[in-house]
Amino acid sequence: MKGSAGDWTYARVGGSTIAKQKVEKKENPSRSFAQMARRVRWRNIQNLWASFSGTLRPSFEGRAVRVSDANAFVSANIGGAPVYLTKEEAKQGACVVAAYEITNGSLPSIDVAAGTGGVPVTDIALGNLVIDSDTTLKEFSDAVVDNNSGYVQGDQISCYIAIQEQNPVTGIPYVRIKAYEVTLNQRDEDTLLADVVAADGFSSVDGKLGASGAVSGGIAWVHSRKEAGQTHVSKQSFYVNNALLAQYQTAAKRIEAILSYGGKVSQLFLVPNTDMTITAA
Repeated sequence: MKGSAGDWTYARVGGSTIAKQKVEKKENPSRSFAQMARRVRWRNIQNLWASFSGTLRPSFEGRAVRVSDANAFVSANIGGAPVYLTKEEAKQGACVVAAYEITNGSLPSIDVAAGTGGVPVTDIALGNLVIDSDTTLKEFSDAVVDNNSGYVQGDQISCYIAIQEQNPVTGIPYVRIKAYEVTLNQRDEDTLLADVVAADGFSSVDGKLGASGAVSGGIAWVHSRKEAGQTHVSKQSFYVNNALLAQYQTAAKRIEAILSYGGKVSQLFLVPNTDMTITAA
């Protein structure tokens, strides 16, 4: 017996009749507009995390043992400022700096604002200290501890600078990360601060700790402390000055990204689009 009957196919193999039932191929369920709009935001966050090259650990206090720092980073930022990348941009490692949360913990946040000339400056007062090439680690440590509550010797101050750049040929945006850290130590009178960290993130601005100039991208300072074998961090997000950001947050860019993944942009007429955190182009 050979041929097909309904869902069954018959064939002769080695003198016997073999019957096979046809397996109906199920199509992948189509994702809703809101699901696709959320999906196309993941890769920018993932690509930014990769740019830190391991310098941002441990960054999320109290996370579950089975939750990695990378997963915690994505979870913390998926509902924040949207950045939409097409499938091809994502594959090429594209990344746009946004006001992402990079750490979350129990220590008070370090506030960052625009100082003189638009230079980012923290709320960490330095008193009479003006940081120069001769400033010692002891002088800096004493200035931080003496002029700010909540800081003690042995604490660490880290600075992350995300420099926004763009490939001159392809136009693909990418991020270059600079990371510095210094441990406060009043006993170290010999080490120069400039030998430990760079002026990019450790300069005196209006009597406070700040950057050496305006930033094209994002910058954040993190306060961390180790107690009883556990690391505590402050909750910090990037302070952003990025001219490239706006064009990757438009409704048109969102639709372009969704279409690049084979998604559809049609919606049911009376179903609201809950992803309304962007400005339409």
